[in-house]
Amino acid sequence: MTDHTTPMLIGGRYEIVRPIGRGGMGTVWLARDTVLGREVAAKQIGDFPGESEGETRRAMREARAAAALNHPNVVAVYDVTEHEGSPWLVMEYVAGPTLASVIRQRGPMTPRGAADLGAQLAGALASAHRAGVVHRDIKPANVLIGGGRPKIGDFGIARADSEDHLTQTGMLTGTPSYMPPEVAVGRDHGEAADVWALGATIYYAVEGQDAHAGQGNALATLRHIATHPPRRPQRAGVLEPVLADMLAHDPAHRGTMKQARQRLENIAAGGGVAPRVAPVAPHPPSQPAPSGPQPQQRRARRRGSLVLWACVGVLAALLVAAAIAFGVDRGGTGSGATEGRVSASPTTSPVAGETSGFTEDEGRSFIENYFATVTTDRDAAWAMLAPSRQDDRGAYDGFWGGIESVDTDDVSVDTDAGTVSVTLTYHPTDREASSEKQTYALTRIDDDLKIDTIP
Repeated sequence: MTDHTTPMLIGGRYEIVRPIGRGGMGTVWLARDTVLGREVAAKQIGDFPGESEGETRRAMREARAAAALNHPNVVAVYDVTEHEGSPWLVMEYVAGPTLASVIRQRGPMTPRGAADLGAQLAGALASAHRAGVVHRDIKPANVLIGGGRPKIGDFGIARADSEDHLTQTGMLTGTPSYMPPEVAVGRDHGEAADVWALGATIYYAVEGQDAHAGQGNALATLRHIATHPPRRPQRAGVLEPVLADMLAHDPAHRGTMKQARQRLENIAAGGGVAPRVAPVAPHPPSQPAPSGPQPQQRRARRRGSLVLWACVGVLAALLVAAAIAFGVDRGGTGSGATEGRVSASPTTSPVAGETSGFTEDEGRSFIENYFATVTTDRDAAWAMLAPSRQDDRGAYDGFWGGIESVDTDDVSVDTDAGTVSVTLTYHPTDREASSEKQTYALTRIDDDLKIDTIP
């Protein structure tokens, strides 16, 4: 390396000026780009004790992937270069303090202020997740406040896989207080881990202390996180239910980063308590077609159905009666695989404990949660269907087993009609994505919202 006074030229271009930050993984330096004449931040990556050459190359690949991110709340990565055989990351220089130092100096934020900060950071992380980049080291010290805007730093520096937090020489490379329970016990660090770490960061911003008290050493802190819930917040107010979900011990109960952003934005805008994320994973749909036919086949089938209806108009009354008897679901209008289908069992009447009525936020959150859940935990998603929709579990599993993920857009809620309309984009595992517009009826059964058959 170099001492704090010796100039050094990184990659034949970046002249080291002075250190501006230090951490367990090395020093961040203020440098001058001699080509463009601007200040940058430079940090060595890889080449850590016990790290193999292959792991260093992977760090370089991940850093280059992070450089492709373009978001106003992300510290931009300008370059990945080498100096004396070691890789260096060259980043945007943010002339401002970290969130950690701001809270220490000025005290905790208000709930709405912390929600606004969290929403901006969640937007950046959601964008990164869509690009296949997981940060793995979200914490107050990695959030820079410059020009009134929070920016996440150190993209591309944290490692993939649980074992990357502990090098071959036993050096812990993450921050124990901001490692989620699953990582603390050695499991994978995925997108849900970023949700947890962001929740812990927002908790610190609004409470002025960590969600889990330090236990004196790293291993004891990790053990505590793995076996204890976070401290109940005292200042969070309307943020408390959101933090409770984001800091859930079970990753499946945290929701996606996109959902966290939406809930935080609602609070920042003065919308009050955001609806709770339904247990398990990310988005929600309705019941799928038994075999999940291709979009062209579905469109052809619908055209044939229209011709048939025109030809037998004189028998309309009989067909309506048959539709009622066989439970025709008329919610779908697009080329989709989840609606416009005939149920294999009769439509059921309301069951005991069933009520109607929900707010716009509840309807929107439920539908998004369902479609996030159905591709990750079909048992939980099946439980989100009313009995009238639970007619063929085999077909349900058969269809959703071939869908990798579902995007939900243009969600609109009609509280009077008790329906939610949404544009769904399916991402199958073996073919191109397809989109459709769907409408779902929601009902309450024992105080829980369920997807019902549209009468």
